[in-house]
Amino acid sequence: MNNASAPEIKKEKVISPIWLLPTLAVLLGAWLLFKAWSEAGISIDIQFDSAKGITAGETQIFYQGLDIGVVKSVELAPNLEGVVVNAEIKREAETLLTADSQFWLVTPKASITEISGLDALVSGNYIELNPGTGKPSEHFVALNEPPNIIRGKGLNLRLLADDLGSLTIGSGVYFKKIRVGEVQRYQLNQQQQVEFDILVKPQFADLVKQDSRFWNVSGFKADISLDGVQIDSESLASVISGGVSFDSPSQSQQAEAGQQFTLFESLKSSQRGTPISIRMQQQNGLVAKHSKLLYRGNVVGFINDIEISDDHQQFQANALIEPKYEDLFTENSQLLLLQPDISLSGVKNLSALIGAKQIEVFSADGPLANSFNLSLAPPAPAGSRVFSLSSDEINGVTTGSPIVYKGLTIGKVSAIQVQDRKFQLEAYIDAEYRELLSQNSRFYQQSPLEIAADLNGISVESGGLSGFLQSPIMLLPGSANTPSNQQNFKLYQNKKAAELSKGKILKPLKLTLNTEYLGSIAKGVPVLYRRVPVGEVSAYQLKADGQIDVSLSIDGSYKHLITDSSRFWHASGIEVKASLEGLSVNSESLKALVMGGVSFDNFDELAKESVATLYRSKHDATRRHLAIELSTNNSEGIYANMPIKYKDQQIGKIDSLRFSEDLKTLYAKADLDFPYYRDFARTGSRYWQESATISLSSVKNLDTLVKGDFINALPGKGKPTLSFELFKQAPESDPNSLHIWLSSRHFGSLKIGSPVLYKQFQVGKVDDAKLATDGSQILARLSISSEYRHLVRKNSVFWNASGVDVKVGLGGADIRLDSVETLLSGGIAFATPDDKPYANPAQDQDKFELQSTYQEKWLQWSPSIEP
Repeated sequence: MNNASAPEIKKEKVISPIWLLPTLAVLLGAWLLFKAWSEAGISIDIQFDSAKGITAGETQIFYQGLDIGVVKSVELAPNLEGVVVNAEIKREAETLLTADSQFWLVTPKASITEISGLDALVSGNYIELNPGTGKPSEHFVALNEPPNIIRGKGLNLRLLADDLGSLTIGSGVYFKKIRVGEVQRYQLNQQQQVEFDILVKPQFADLVKQDSRFWNVSGFKADISLDGVQIDSESLASVISGGVSFDSPSQSQQAEAGQQFTLFESLKSSQRGTPISIRMQQQNGLVAKHSKLLYRGNVVGFINDIEISDDHQQFQANALIEPKYEDLFTENSQLLLLQPDISLSGVKNLSALIGAKQIEVFSADGPLANSFNLSLAPPAPAGSRVFSLSSDEINGVTTGSPIVYKGLTIGKVSAIQVQDRKFQLEAYIDAEYRELLSQNSRFYQQSPLEIAADLNGISVESGGLSGFLQSPIMLLPGSANTPSNQQNFKLYQNKKAAELSKGKILKPLKLTLNTEYLGSIAKGVPVLYRRVPVGEVSAYQLKADGQIDVSLSIDGSYKHLITDSSRFWHASGIEVKASLEGLSVNSESLKALVMGGVSFDNFDELAKESVATLYRSKHDATRRHLAIELSTNNSEGIYANMPIKYKDQQIGKIDSLRFSEDLKTLYAKADLDFPYYRDFARTGSRYWQESATISLSSVKNLDTLVKGDFINALPGKGKPTLSFELFKQAPESDPNSLHIWLSSRHFGSLKIGSPVLYKQFQVGKVDDAKLATDGSQILARLSISSEYRHLVRKNSVFWNASGVDVKVGLGGADIRLDSVETLLSGGIAFATPDDKPYANPAQDQDKFELQSTYQEKWLQWSPSIEP
């Protein structure tokens, strides 16, 4: 007997799973408490005078555009003086809440001098915070207006002025009319001066120098005197909200931050400018502080003071020139005293007659100068061609009369003298037009108004309104190949006299046209070249064969327009073309509308005619075409005059139709227009019929419902040919695509154009379908894109993917849809087994059976087939 004691079994102590739930609850509660504490905001009180514009739960608090809190409640203040707004500030903004922190309400404001807070129009009113210093605080008193705060990087400067003017916070600071900074604060100092703190942007800080001058450019500056009215302004922005402008010497050192400058009332009072001196024999009406220096009508400086020499024989005017114009004053520049100009055409420089005289600056290249002599006679412009004219009389011509070429003023008369009872005129032509002056140039005086009227129309030639008061001088330039240094020319009395001076007049060109239709052509009707009369019909004669000869007389000056490629057509009356494309109305001229006419133009692409012909219309005159033949077994929609198009442009049309003897084939004779038949009458050219297609999936060629079908075409590159097959659909654009056939007992919702899908991605389409000869099945031809043809193998499986496949069982419903497109227009899907090695690739014209539904395993096939 075995006395060994039995083993003692002890049960291991484990924690009951029931304690997991309360443990998780404790941890979750602790996390929620920590999250609530960390996300809880800081409560503050802000006292406002009014609660207007503040809404509990909506009005937000911002610091430099960052949302840092929201208003929680609005209550009356304990003393009933205002309201107390309780707000919650995010904990990360706690450091901004100090005893000197400022709060104010931002509302949209718009006035002539200020536009601010426009963002509140979108987001609503909000409270802005400006942090201060000191101890943390939770109680604040709001400001009634935004504080003057200098913010941003840049150069801070201080300006001193006697009064505020129209400057305000936000007024611009300008350098050469470019905004480079703004006014950020202003206040009165102890000396009762206005102090402006301005900020210049960092990129412009180097423009401010130690001795820069600042002046006020706010609003308009008007100078009203006998000199006239002059209104100056810096910019539209400165007119509305005020502004400060400054300039700086280039050699000065850069200004320091906080440097103080004087703000002058205007540029003139700032005494800023480049000094120059002007010497003259007498004062000539110049007045200090009022006489100005002008360059092309723009004020570039002013006379500061006028001195007289010790011997009282000479005067000197001291002027200040705006720095940006100092480069106009060189050793070759001339300063001209502006004199009053009174004539029948008006009064010029009136201020020179009744007020202070002004000085005109004529600038020229050269070294800079600061001392000048005052000229009394205007110089000819630099580079101009100076010459003289002689005439027995000068009707209306005065100093300053323009010299005109084809309506363009190219020069002026600068002086008129009388020598030996003849008028001698000094004149010049501007540098850019000096080549117009040649040895046989002619000049004539333009009469105020010349009218020539005949059946060709009314011709009016005038020197303009000023010609009635100041006659211009017209230039006939002569031959461009005979340049000359001739300085003296004769001034003729009229244009006819100037034209006759060239001697020989060219004889007219006689031309005969042949036509079958005379229309409204009569003797004397105009011959038009691009609607310009260049001749007339001189005669016409009926010939024995019924043809008509029309004789033309072309003016000698236009006979060079007649070439071997000229084409002539009737320009009688109004030509109206109305169709579904629109309405076209064309008329050559007023006389052609009343009496008829002949029009012509040159077309280099047309060959020379053996007999010059007068055509009925421009279309007939320029039309060239080539006849081709199109054949089709489906005559539906084919009609005479059916347009043939390429990229929406008509290149021809159907001329006539006929059936074959067995009535199975329709032959269409078509005309291709020049020059399109060069490319579209070659082997490889394709023609197909375009019709309207309306389905749930697409709408195509909708306009053919109104206009009718048309024939689309593609050019070929082969040998010329005249016979083509007319297809019912567009040709295959991919020459290397795979074409295979599917057979099925029924076609379902499939149709030509239905997509072929591989893994729900379209790789081809159905491009043809037909019924088997015995009627047992339908054959559909698929066109697979060349880049995906390697996916189709001998053992690939095809099924109908049209519509929605719904399978219902105890586990629920399984609904499968390949694509919305297949739901609307039908489709075919296929898959290739993932066996290796793969079956051989499918070849053109291979046949497959179209399965009516799919098997789940087909959807799992996912082979990696390399091309």
